[in-house]
Amino acid sequence: MRPAASPGDRMASYLDRVTADLDRWIAEGLVPPENREPMLAMVARPKTTDAATALAMIGALMVGAAVIALVAANWAVIPRIGRFAILIVAFLVAAGGSAFAGARGRPNAANGLLTVAAAIYAASIGLTGQIFDIAGDPKTAAIGAGLAAALLALAGRSSGAAIASLVLIGFGDFADPNSGWLLLAGVGAVVAAWIWRSTPLSQAAGVAVIVGLFSALMTLYPGEPYDNSGEKALIAAVLLAIAASGMRLLRGHDRPEPNIFYGWWTWGALWAFAIAGMSMEGWGVAHRVVWLLISGGVIALGRHDRHALVTAAGVLSLIGAMSAVMFDLGLDLIFASVIFGVTALVALAAGWLLRGRTAP
Repeated sequence: MRPAASPGDRMASYLDRVTADLDRWIAEGLVPPENREPMLAMVARPKTTDAATALAMIGALMVGAAVIALVAANWAVIPRIGRFAILIVAFLVAAGGSAFAGARGRPNAANGLLTVAAAIYAASIGLTGQIFDIAGDPKTAAIGAGLAAALLALAGRSSGAAIASLVLIGFGDFADPNSGWLLLAGVGAVVAAWIWRSTPLSQAAGVAVIVGLFSALMTLYPGEPYDNSGEKALIAAVLLAIAASGMRLLRGHDRPEPNIFYGWWTWGALWAFAIAGMSMEGWGVAHRVVWLLISGGVIALGRHDRHALVTAAGVLSLIGAMSAVMFDLGLDLIFASVIFGVTALVALAAGWLLRGRTAP
């Protein structure tokens, strides 16, 4: 009986896995050899960007850069109303070009142009204030531009515009870390990435949720924003660990999004736990021991799941935990060796138990 496909196998392309399965079935006499090509022909091939399309996209970007350079060189001599008109026309051309490309069945061009439209809109906010000498709030401007980019992303199903939205809203959070907008935007991006099956947006959304969660905890947790940072980091670690566990259970069905979220949120949970121990008093050696055990467990989990990002997170976390122990204990290397030895024994025992459970 063939063992269940591993999570690492799920991350390979569906066509590669079907090809490997067919070759094995043919070798075992389960499928006639003449059926191989017709069956592979029924598998949908992923769309790829050919050289002509890539060159056309690069050429379009170069034309846009040339126009921007020309306008920037003559910006001071252009009348105010002319500058404002340039911004409006540039936005309409980019948005209209995206709609035209989408109607002609060119999703890559539509996505790129809508991303450019979102960037133009964001730049227009600051430039309009400069043109007409209007004072504004940087936080409000950045979040407003981010929300506009989000609307453009929803209108055109554009992952690029959605990523631009996360960046702009993130700027607003950094301008005033009491808003919590980035967490809401990150959760929305997670949903959009799942629906659109967008790998780039999944990567950006995974990071946005981590950063946004810290920003939101600064707002929701009692006290000043930067007070009780250890408790806030511990809460973030627990929430991210729960979210990562949920994504681990949702992997499969040839979808990359859960694996991406699983990896990023594991990183975030380990990072937050490390910060918690560094910021909270009274943990001392207990935190370091738990940190070492968790790091070892994450390494074992990443190896079991064949998930490179999770394994790497565990390895770096283990290095950080060992460095923290050495720093805490100074020259007391004997005590450090005892801690490492006990941790190693626990890790070996856990690995033996896991191997016993998974053995056929």
